[in-house]
Amino acid sequence: MNLGRIPAKTAAIEPQREALIDVPNDRRICFGELDERIRRLANALCTDLGLHKGDRVAILSRNCIQYMEIFCAAARCGLIALPLNWRLSEPELLRLLEDGEPAVLMYSDEYASTADSLLKTCQVPHSFVFSEAAGCSYEHLLASASSEEPVYADEVEPNDPVLILYTGGTTGQSKGALHTHHSLFMGMLNQTVAERIVASDVYMLTGQMFHIPVALAMNYMAHGCPVVLINFEAKLALEVIQRERVSAFLGITTMINWMMAVENFGDYDLS
Repeated sequence: MNLGRIPAKTAAIEPQREALIDVPNDRRICFGELDERIRRLANALCTDLGLHKGDRVAILSRNCIQYMEIFCAAARCGLIALPLNWRLSEPELLRLLEDGEPAVLMYSDEYASTADSLLKTCQVPHSFVFSEAAGCSYEHLLASASSEEPVYADEVEPNDPVLILYTGGTTGQSKGALHTHHSLFMGMLNQTVAERIVASDVYMLTGQMFHIPVALAMNYMAHGCPVVLINFEAKLALEVIQRERVSAFLGITTMINWMMAVENFGDYDLS
């Protein structure tokens, strides 16, 4: 069991099938290209940078294609993704970095100044920035790495940790909740039954990938479904549902109420 291999199945069967639709960055990627980039990143992390099984990979970004690449690449070669909540203050983010002790920090250019400030205080051996512009250090890292299947992928076991999610800290400081490949898989299995997922679905990820919604999105990808990434705003969500023919999304009551309050709500095709 290796959750990082989820995109590989559809990439082998139907490589041109759309995998991710990145609305904020106006970018789309198919399963074939996505899986190649995941393999390259996994090789870059373990072979080129010398990371070892169990090392943590911190991520600071809003929802985007690169986020899913990093998550899958880490899982593919036995590393642990450490998503950071960008809504936190710098001191709070610093505490998470000091607690999680990541070997690498990957961040979007939107949070470059925050990352620079954090890296001056917290010792993280490697850091890379990604953006939609060519020439960023993240793209250089991928370009220089092998596209072969990572040799470490076969060493990943079901009970190996794959994800650390920090809790809300309602009764004290946030605590790192550790998920394994198996624990996330069982959640995905429950979701598949409860939501009756089929290959023709189109899933819209309204939650942020720094928490459990990233696993929900990966589960739809495991069924070969396209996943639409947005940063939630009520009118935008309705427009995207109509344009991309979205059939499923996770939304709390407040979000649904906001959507229903959008002017001319009844004019949107939500069929």
